[in-house]
Amino acid sequence: MNPETSPLLAQLLNAETVAEQVTTLRLLKHELIGYDQRKEAWVHWGIIPLLSRVLLSKTGGSKKPAVAGEQNGVTDRSDAINDRTEDEEACLQATIIVGSLAQGGPAFISPILSSSIVPSLLSILASDCSQSLTLPILKTFNTIADRYILQNVNWPQDNHLAELLFAPDHISCYAHIIARSSPSPATQSCISLAATLIAKICTDESHKNALAEYGSLDALAMNLASFVVAQGFVLPGAENHLNQDGALSSLPPPAPSTAKLAPILRAASVLVENSKSRAEHFLSSPGILTVFPGRLPEFSPTDIKKNPWGMPYLSGTAVPRQIHSNPFDVILPSVPLNQSSALSNFPPLVPMGSFHKRSLSFLESSPSDEEENAIIPWLIHLVRTESGMSRVMAARLVTALFRLELVKKHRIPMFSFIIIPILLQMLDKTYDFKAAADPEYDGLIKTTLRLKEEVPFILAALVMDTNELQKHAAEGNAIKKLSQLLKETYNTHQVNAKVTWSAETTKNDLHSEISSEVQLGSVGFSPMTCHILRYREGILRTLASLALFSDDYRKLFCENGVVPYVINALKPRPSTTTEDATETKNGSSDGNPIPTILAACGATRALTRSVSVLRTSMIDAGVATPLLELFVHPDIEVQVAATSVLCNLALDFSPMRESLVSPETLSTLCDHAHSPNVKLRLESLWVLKHIVYNAANDLRIKIINGLEPSWLGEVMSTDPINKAGFLQDPDTGSLLGMGTSNSAGEKVDLLNPLEDVENVDETMDSALEAGSNTSSEAFLPDATRLKKLALSGELYRKNQARLDDFAVQEQVLNIVRNSMVGNESSEIVDLLLKEIGHNDFLDILADKVRPRPVPTRRDSPSRPTTPPMPSEILLAVTYVIINIAAGPPRYRDLLFSHRTLLKDLQCLYEYPNSQIRVNCVWVALNLTFADNHSDQPGCRERALKLKALGYVDRLRALEKDPDLNVRERNKTALDQFRSLIDL
Repeated sequence: MNPETSPLLAQLLNAETVAEQVTTLRLLKHELIGYDQRKEAWVHWGIIPLLSRVLLSKTGGSKKPAVAGEQNGVTDRSDAINDRTEDEEACLQATIIVGSLAQGGPAFISPILSSSIVPSLLSILASDCSQSLTLPILKTFNTIADRYILQNVNWPQDNHLAELLFAPDHISCYAHIIARSSPSPATQSCISLAATLIAKICTDESHKNALAEYGSLDALAMNLASFVVAQGFVLPGAENHLNQDGALSSLPPPAPSTAKLAPILRAASVLVENSKSRAEHFLSSPGILTVFPGRLPEFSPTDIKKNPWGMPYLSGTAVPRQIHSNPFDVILPSVPLNQSSALSNFPPLVPMGSFHKRSLSFLESSPSDEEENAIIPWLIHLVRTESGMSRVMAARLVTALFRLELVKKHRIPMFSFIIIPILLQMLDKTYDFKAAADPEYDGLIKTTLRLKEEVPFILAALVMDTNELQKHAAEGNAIKKLSQLLKETYNTHQVNAKVTWSAETTKNDLHSEISSEVQLGSVGFSPMTCHILRYREGILRTLASLALFSDDYRKLFCENGVVPYVINALKPRPSTTTEDATETKNGSSDGNPIPTILAACGATRALTRSVSVLRTSMIDAGVATPLLELFVHPDIEVQVAATSVLCNLALDFSPMRESLVSPETLSTLCDHAHSPNVKLRLESLWVLKHIVYNAANDLRIKIINGLEPSWLGEVMSTDPINKAGFLQDPDTGSLLGMGTSNSAGEKVDLLNPLEDVENVDETMDSALEAGSNTSSEAFLPDATRLKKLALSGELYRKNQARLDDFAVQEQVLNIVRNSMVGNESSEIVDLLLKEIGHNDFLDILADKVRPRPVPTRRDSPSRPTTPPMPSEILLAVTYVIINIAAGPPRYRDLLFSHRTLLKDLQCLYEYPNSQIRVNCVWVALNLTFADNHSDQPGCRERALKLKALGYVDRLRALEKDPDLNVRERNKTALDQFRSLIDL
């Protein structure tokens, strides 16, 4: 059959009434369902543009009821067929046809996404359409999402579908759907499908923030609260706190028996992960505050008095008694207390996927002192008592909150003895998830396989940066299990899959002038291939987390033979877009998608922290070759991850350091150091910092010239503190800044002039006004709460930007510092002084150590303090000054020639960081050290100048310093002064 002879196509093209259109669409639906070859033919005949026009033209305005209809064979009794208009019936049939086409496989997703079908369906969904339309639309979206991921295993780098589904004009519809409370099965299916769609597709931070802002997070919290009510876990006395502190006026209705808990937990986990502000948004939602109210301080009965008319009041000496135990703890078993914590021989690595976040001490967040929400023990209880998807997603949500420091440290033993053993059991082949097939989760492979795929990611996030949890995981045989599972991901798995590709399709696809709406896309990858590759990614992430601290664990991984498999995981997949869907290509020769490569880079980086592993297993596996290829990979995230591994290979003791100093590699590193991507810029500077240390002079000069001395001077002179203004706390009205925690518990900078505080309210009010005309207005946060949440997010963004700028500046200073170490370093100093300028170079150093006023409020006087610079910056600056002072006499005299440098440096002799105090003593030592007898007069003169500046008094004040290293260096310095001048 061809398009000219197809009667259905002619009827659809020539339909004069909506009724004729509905009849033709219904016939076409029956012709297509289950026949992939017919679907392919109809795509080439132009069915996608026709369906686009049908959906685009239907607004539900027709008043004539449809004669008949069905919802993919299932009638929704809560929304009778005869209640649908003809336009709605046409939309329904078109939606079912689109879903049927999508079920044909990934090849059909490209033409669908090339059309206006998804925006049209989303518009219909957001127009408060009938439930008989809502359910098939959500099913179609989930079907498209499942196959879309198979199109490109590099997902989630490709976010095209998410951009369509989370468009700003209609994003509020998800909150409206999730917040429904009808017990009907159709309504509950809509809720589960909407939550599942968010969990499948929402990977971008901007989309997560938008969903939270437009009510989806609050709707999920409300839904979760209904399960708490249904299970009878509302805390005693919660009804006494209704309408208080943002709570609801009444308890949420209990979740009906048809409701599903797991999709709600899954969507909530996805939205709160990696964001403390969104997590606090979730925990401060009215639904959560209603069922889990914060504990109020209690008073002794003797402190409560009554006035003459019987009203109680507190005596003037009343002191609140805080109840520290959580009432929910009674439903959890007792666990042994933490006896000891493992020590680390290395500082912790940054989290996976965030290779650039090397924290600076003055901006580090500290655990919140706020009360732990009672949802934490409830989630732990779910992990113990639930099964299947609910158990896995409860573990994922409580782990996400733990990673964000919203779980108290005393819970760590509970995680060790309850959560970790359960997760490790789930890794066993014999573990029974007791999970029934759930097509709403992902009907392409077994639900148990999808759940098993989630477990390594949860375990990786849980044990990261926590010694005790790593210890319990290792003692639970995690290393051996993970090693075996990693090897098994390279086994060949045959898949029975239908191939819809044909010679006709290939021929048509060769014509680039053909519209993308009438030709199939890539056949994509089999569901099993994607599952195995994602499972491999999770295992590699867990491996990286477990190998963070302990050299013993790293060696144990190597003994289990994982290194060759980790190195194989660094190999990218071929660039070809067409795969044979009849077999699973997951072997070592088939390559890996970008997410798996990123995880492999993290695992490689963790393993290379061991000197012995670096000198043996890594050399044997040839790790340098694939890393240098990834170093210039087209994807910038892969470049960042590979460069972060090169940091370890560039260390002075690394046998692979020589492979990094080729002209091509150095040139690329210098180019990357100028990248607009701050993560790539920072990691490249780290590598160059290691390479330049103790290198030959020509190599150091090549690196400095490659980076450009003028650029080095520009970065060193930048003041990140003054790049952003203050923001105002919406509760107290005080200025938020360094030394003050925002609502997320994160330290922010107090060192910027507040220029735009007056505009904050106007900006936030405008945002509220713009977002108030949505169909889900009832589920939006109230004005004050939304303003506070938005302000918290803005503070975090500015705080992170400052941290990045300081981190880059620190590494540039360290490059300058390391380039001044070694033989003939005076040539490097001359080069820097010449290119940057003698006075400009010293001005930069002086500016970093100069005391400056710190504003607190506009109406309060400023007061001088110690330099408001991170200790890492001050440490790097003092090392640079030490190296200059260790040079020839002309460099030492140059330091004295600056009008304020040595004078301002004195304040650092009282700095809290002991290493900075030691460095200051070293400056005095180097300035007064005689290289030979002829330098004695110059040293005496410099000693007199230092005494006049007050350095001798500073040194004497350090004689009783609490740090032994400071006292010993200080003793040597004073003896040296006494040998030169009278003290």
